[in-house]
Amino acid sequence: MKLVFDHLAIVATDLETGADWARERLGADMTIGGAHPKMGTHNRLTRTGADNFLEIIAIDPEQAAPERVRWYRMDDPAVQAATKAAPKPLSWIVATDDLDAVLTTARGLGLDLGVPVQVSRGDLTWRIAVRDDGDLPEGGTLPVFIQWPEGSHPATRMPDLGLSITQLILRHPEPARLDGWLSALGVRGMVRIEAGEAGIAAEITRADGGSVLID
Repeated sequence: MKLVFDHLAIVATDLETGADWARERLGADMTIGGAHPKMGTHNRLTRTGADNFLEIIAIDPEQAAPERVRWYRMDDPAVQAATKAAPKPLSWIVATDDLDAVLTTARGLGLDLGVPVQVSRGDLTWRIAVRDDGDLPEGGTLPVFIQWPEGSHPATRMPDLGLSITQLILRHPEPARLDGWLSALGVRGMVRIEAGEAGIAAEITRADGGSVLID
């Protein structure tokens, strides 16, 4: 089964705030991606490798509220308060070629990582696991799994602004438990695990060679 780090989702209170933050912190003017009609969100994107990218995502005020809870806990007042001061990495996403099998493995571990939902942006359609309550289990330290159409990956359409995600850091109050879950899911080697309040941090290298830690 294919399992590859796909992207890091950074939630912003609004997309312009997210774009300004990226220019200041990352030295990058991230390209407008588009809207997600099913979720009522929109994003900005930049590739960080041949098959991975960085996403800034926010609620789209021009879309009607969706019929379901938005992904990445974006409807949660606590998340909205936390991202008001600055955009925050809330989820890491892993690509697979068999989403149903991954979710079956997760259920066998007692983990609810959601159900496959088909979503789209422009002419691109894909499947992603989303919980009905929009929650991110274990504070986002467990990955979201995604399945792109065979032979197609959106990073190939994105400009290269010289950014790379050099390290993904997961903090968890019970690091040994998280280690066990990620090992069983086959994704342990993609991250560093530290003890602490549940959450995500990432080390990003800028085009100028500088390194930035975001959390």
